[in-house]
Amino acid sequence: MSLKKDLAREITILEKEMQELESKRSRSIAALMESVISKVEPDATEMQFFRQYTAEIDVKREKIIDMTNQLKNMM
Repeated sequence: MSLKKDLAREITILEKEMQELESKRSRSIAALMESVISKVEPDATEMQFFRQYTAEIDVKREKIIDMTNQLKNMM
């Protein structure tokens, strides 16, 4: 029973972290889109942030999928 609660709690934490990262990534997307619209070179830092946030989101998403499958198998 404790393992189920731990998995559920960890999934919730990862989902919240993912939402925060998605919010940060959205700000980077906005800055990059503004560059495209303004026809200026995108800031290298913004591109780096976008790639970093995207990679972190992908890792967390995979963890959530794995943990969700583990939780389903326990039931």
